[in-house]
Amino acid sequence: MMKALLRVLCVAAAIALSMSAAAVSEAAELRVAKQYGLGYLQMMVMEDMKLVEKHAKAAGLGDVKVNWSTFRSSDVMNDALLSGNLDFASLGTNGLATIWAKTKGTPVEVKGAAGFNFLPLALVTREANIKTVADYTEKHKIAVPAVRVSNQAILLQMAAAKQFGQTNYTKLDALTVSMTHPDAMAAILSGAGEVGSHFASSPFLQKELDRPGIRQIVSSTEILGGHINFNILATTTKFREGNPKAYGAYLAAMQEATDVINKDKRAAAELYIRMTKDKSSVDDILKIMSTSGEYNFDQRPEGDMRMIQFMHTIGSIKVKPESWNDLLFPMPGK
Repeated sequence: MMKALLRVLCVAAAIALSMSAAAVSEAAELRVAKQYGLGYLQMMVMEDMKLVEKHAKAAGLGDVKVNWSTFRSSDVMNDALLSGNLDFASLGTNGLATIWAKTKGTPVEVKGAAGFNFLPLALVTREANIKTVADYTEKHKIAVPAVRVSNQAILLQMAAAKQFGQTNYTKLDALTVSMTHPDAMAAILSGAGEVGSHFASSPFLQKELDRPGIRQIVSSTEILGGHINFNILATTTKFREGNPKAYGAYLAAMQEATDVINKDKRAAAELYIRMTKDKSSVDDILKIMSTSGEYNFDQRPEGDMRMIQFMHTIGSIKVKPESWNDLLFPMPGK
């Protein structure tokens, strides 16, 4: 009887140890990167409310530390992901397609895990003589997050191809300069300096358009013929397979953050202003977030195959996915 009891206790102890080891083997620290603007509001909610830590603890991972960084553009995030210095990145359609094509079939293959939101981008200018894309000359400068590789840079190439013909898609590339959205907005609003145009995201876009003399030249919706998924959460296959609980906890935290935003957008706008120290009023941010048909906080990871087809045609990516789903990990519940 005593031996049987001892065997049961040993088995129970072994199971407990194996479960503990499994939890310990997962990352005790998560490194996450975002950029600037309303497109990263879910991440701000997650950081402020410590939602990742909450869901990690609920998953049995204990006290997981989360390090949040703000990057200039997706190309820098891609480098950090591939070097193992980042666990989760927020990428646009082009950024995800680029890194997926480079890593496809490798242990560090990068795929999308969830969407963030649908937000418009637009090219605006203070240059009085510019009415359309065709009016740009070598005298003008256009600010984008990263030349040739950012969402805005690819959209500008698509606009150039539409205006000047496919073979002239790089016609405006020489005019672009890499700047963060806050720096680009400051340059535009200053009325001085060589940068007179900005391919902007929210809320920088709306602030610039509020200034007399600044107007919109073309939007992402006009270029693509539909709305764009502004951001997609991405990670490596290696991280996902090695940290299934942490991966699930992060997605659960992101879903809660999305629900928080959609339940009370005013509170979310207040949080945005507090986290970013933005000088806008709560009503101004709330107005942007509530624009019907343009702004949607949703975890559906819907990319744009028109952009990916364009990138493959011009050689930006060497591998073309058969469908958008090729770039995604299986979605929860599917």
